[in-house]
Amino acid sequence: MKALVSAILLTLPMAAFSQDAMVLCVEDQAAAPYTFPTKDGTMQVLIKMAAKQINQPVTFKVQQWKRCIEDVRGGALNGLLNAGYTPFHADYAAFPMSGGKANTAQSLARMDIMAYRMKGSKVGWDGSKFSNVGKPVLIPSGFATISDQLKSMSVSYDDNTKEPLRNFYKMIAGQGEVILGFDIEMNALIASHQDIADKVEMIPAKFMTADFYVPFNKAYYAAHKDQVEALWTAIGKVRKSKEYLDAIKDIK
Repeated sequence: MKALVSAILLTLPMAAFSQDAMVLCVEDQAAAPYTFPTKDGTMQVLIKMAAKQINQPVTFKVQQWKRCIEDVRGGALNGLLNAGYTPFHADYAAFPMSGGKANTAQSLARMDIMAYRMKGSKVGWDGSKFSNVGKPVLIPSGFATISDQLKSMSVSYDDNTKEPLRNFYKMIAGQGEVILGFDIEMNALIASHQDIADKVEMIPAKFMTADFYVPFNKAYYAAHKDQVEALWTAIGKVRKSKEYLDAIKDIK
């Protein structure tokens, strides 16, 4: 009997975070290599490894990005995978914080956002402002990290298309003069589509660098603060581990 009681007690700390699974929303469009709708990207691997460390079940629900945002905002889902710390997201979601700022040490990844134009175009970006742009800047639908930055610059944008590949073709068709997107994803699309590579080029000056997180609905965070903060802490540790780096080295 004593042995049985001891065994039960030993399982209690590990079971503390294993009552209910956290449900995180993932976009239904690939954001290679970070997230995919039908397989694990680097961020999904990171979340799973971090959750395993703290014995916290996590499940993913794949939806359109705008639907993800609305479901997390309304509390139907707990958290959002791959969101930047922006005024838009911070209005409804809790992020890992340190000193009044988002804690970049607990982010999922840091990404560079670059601008792309037609070859031979006079469109420019000098690191602080655009030049020779007469049409709205093309950006992926629902990406507040980019749209909030453009709003702060009073630059008009078109976010009616969710697939970066379609934005390339919109620009080639004359429906835009410049596209913004994540460099790894955009460069991979160019490399895999010769018809785009022949016509499009990246502007050398970086548009911005942003960190991306797994934020949680504020009410969920308030009710599950210990679990959420344990996950964020584990993310920061796992992200630097050799085990994680080995696990993601072939994801493209």
